[in-house]
Amino acid sequence: MAERFTKADWEREHLLAGFDRLHERLLAWAKGAPAWPPFQEAKGLVGRLDSRLRVPEIDLDRALVVGFLGGSGTGKSTLFNALLGRRVSRAGKEFRPMTRRAVVACHPDVDPAFLGLDDDALEIHRLNVPLLEQMILIDCPDPDTQDPEDGEEGGRHLDILRSVLPHCDVMVHTVTSQKYKSHVVGQEVRRNAPGRQILFVQTHARIDHDNRPDLRRYLDSLGLRVPEIYRLDAAEAMARQEAGEAVDPEFAKFRDLLEHELASRARHRIRRANLLGLYGWLLAAIRGPVDAGLEAVAKLESALNQERARMAARIAAKMSERIDANRRLWRSRVLRQLNQTWGAGPLAFLIGLWSAAGSLVRSLILLRARTPTQAILAGGWTAVSLVGEKWRESRAAAALTAEADLGLTEGDLAHARTILQGYQNEAGIRPSPSEDGGDFSAEQLATVAVEVYRRLDAEINEVVEKRVARRAGRAVHVAFEALFSLLPAWLVLHMAKNFFYDHMIQGRPLLGLDFVFQAAFWCLLWGVLVGGLLLHRLNRGLDQDLKAVVDRLAHAPLLDALCRDASDACAAVRAHAEALAAVERDLADLERRVGGVLDLGLGALRVETPPELPTVATTTLKAVEPPGKSTLVANP
Repeated sequence: MAERFTKADWEREHLLAGFDRLHERLLAWAKGAPAWPPFQEAKGLVGRLDSRLRVPEIDLDRALVVGFLGGSGTGKSTLFNALLGRRVSRAGKEFRPMTRRAVVACHPDVDPAFLGLDDDALEIHRLNVPLLEQMILIDCPDPDTQDPEDGEEGGRHLDILRSVLPHCDVMVHTVTSQKYKSHVVGQEVRRNAPGRQILFVQTHARIDHDNRPDLRRYLDSLGLRVPEIYRLDAAEAMARQEAGEAVDPEFAKFRDLLEHELASRARHRIRRANLLGLYGWLLAAIRGPVDAGLEAVAKLESALNQERARMAARIAAKMSERIDANRRLWRSRVLRQLNQTWGAGPLAFLIGLWSAAGSLVRSLILLRARTPTQAILAGGWTAVSLVGEKWRESRAAAALTAEADLGLTEGDLAHARTILQGYQNEAGIRPSPSEDGGDFSAEQLATVAVEVYRRLDAEINEVVEKRVARRAGRAVHVAFEALFSLLPAWLVLHMAKNFFYDHMIQGRPLLGLDFVFQAAFWCLLWGVLVGGLLLHRLNRGLDQDLKAVVDRLAHAPLLDALCRDASDACAAVRAHAEALAAVERDLADLERRVGGVLDLGLGALRVETPPELPTVATTTLKAVEPPGKSTLVANP
């Protein structure tokens, strides 16, 4: 099977697969869109145009459908007849002011039933002429006039026109030098331009002046790309053909473009360009509201950041108060961490005694009791002081885990909720409230408070550990132990000299207990000085480090939970907008692979200024359905 595929066949299949991937990605994007008005509108638009966004392989080889669109009296029907070389559609002043029905010229082997129109809305002419071998021509009703038989509110012409044009691959838009700014005709051209190519023709060339520059400016104002405007005289071409004469070169060039280029060699290019043009229009139509909505989302995000910053400042001030009010707790933690880090050593032993001085004194007092009454009094005092100390420490620690105590009042939360609601209404975002009560609720604040103070306590412990490790490491330990040991060592040497040399050799008296007590006193005082120097070294700058912890926590993502619902909704919207950009990049890549049709003189819609929603094929004349409701397979 693979051997029968040529290189062109493989390239064609690869290209079709690219279209399929683009279609699948766009549908998946629309299906997974968050609840946001621009995305919901885009989802509906994609659903309505889904039938036209597909690329049926059989339609690529079907005869090219060319529709003629123009106001009454612009020579549309005359051009239609001149291309066929015979008078098929009613044309001329005697049949004005209108073309009443859709006049279809096709090959005898072609069934125009795909148009989905009633028999009384169609006038079918099956002609065996070379031009129609790969092409179907449709002379559409005039959009700027109505049949008097339809009554005052008759809309039959527009109904037929809007049912036929969605099936056209190419539109031929005819104007004259006097009649080219019809608002009704211009709106119909804009309405049906997405997903199809346009040939612009100025008729009555023999009797009218050349106003193509003005016409080009007008078409450009409609948002149309105009590479070329043909200037023909169809009436003269028809007369020459009836007389058996050759037509003029301009008309011959235009007819050759239709017959040999568009309907033959470029048919696949046109249909692919039409499909890409429809995708481009659709993505531009989606991108406009999305970008406009993202501006409101950016304002909402800015408001969220401002409210978070305001509350973070209040929270930081409250936590700083807690830091200042619990200095004793931090210093006791530093002392305990120092004891755990140093372990053994004379100075470490003295610092351990210092840390446990309260318990030691209470134990000594209890041991000195001689009577039951003294024991009861000493024990009671010991118990009271012990309980009081533990209570003060637990109170200081509990202050760091107190729920909903971040320095914010219900008024602050209500103010933030009011501001948030206003920006949410402007952005069209409706986040679903979470289980903790929603953005800036008291429940959410309590949850954040517990987490903030838990992190604060953990980071303070980390600061204490790092500070002790950095400022009281092994080298510092050795240095301070040596410094503390200088006085005890000198006293020991002095007592050894007094005993071994002065007393035993020189016969001098031994040092008394008063010396021992004084030596112990000075050793203790020396230890207090050295220990105080060490603790000063450890505690110097501790407050600044703790304030830095507070500052980090005030700007940490922990506070994002105060408005998590709105933040998550904004993030989801932005992520989905980025996914749309990925679809746009896929379309741009496919456009580079397919190429354009500008070399054929075909105009199209500029996707930078998307018009209103284009019409698509319908199955009945009386009830024109929206794009997504069509039951027919429309051309890409």
